Amino acid sequence: MKILAFDTSNKPLTVAVVEDGKCLARMDSSELKTHSVSLLPDIQESLETAGLSVNDIDRIAVADGPGSYTGVRIAVTVAKTLAFTLDKPLVGISSLRLLAADGTDDKLVVALEDARNDNAFAGAYIKKSGEVVNVIEDQHISMSRLFEKLSNYPAEQIQFVNASEHLAELINEAMPKASVVLTKDSLPDAVKLAQIAENAEPVKDINAFVPTYLRLTQAEHDWIEKGHKEDGNISYVEEI
Repeated sequence: MKILAFDTSNKPLTVAVVEDGKCLARMDSSELKTHSVSLLPDIQESLETAGLSVNDIDRIAVADGPGSYTGVRIAVTVAKTLAFTLDKPLVGISSLRLLAADGTDDKLVVALEDARNDNAFAGAYIKKSGEVVNVIEDQHISMSRLFEKLSNYPAEQIQFVNASEHLAELINEAMPKASVVLTKDSLPDAVKLAQIAENAEPVKDINAFVPTYLRLTQAEHDWIEKGHKEDGNISYVEEI
């Protein structure tokens, strides 16, 4: 199976073409330019490097959040457009699950995204024998509450990944025996995204597939503050 995978949910952009688990092409970039400018040219270059056309791809895989609101919207929109126009299966994978894939085997890997004000997007995973299994669901949570949820696990068996320097300080204070991998050392990997997506269930309705934000955007929050109805984890990436 040939899979085109990409993630723009964080500052780094990663694109890969993978066939049956083997990387045919990969591009990673952390240049200071917008993902909306970089993503499509990087996809095209990756396909050319792999010696394939976009029509040769069997499956599209995308990291669907949480993360940068704009970044996630860009990736999901491109993934939906490609899957719909090419009539290819589409798989969405949690950005936190992808980050956890870089964790240490047999550890409880807690993937983080700094959500400011001592909050985080967080999910806990066990990585074993190539599988990345969720044990604490992805959520927007205060770090103090997260530490409470992790209190039943031996701290020395916990590994936090993608921790900002501020979150690392909170972790070291609350759980000094836990290991911490900083954001600069926790780059997302589109090859691993493709490998995870190979055996994942494709989305049933491409038009209904939307980013996973786990928290309202500021615009949505302001909309509700003005008296409009709250619709939960709503999104404006809808029909293409």
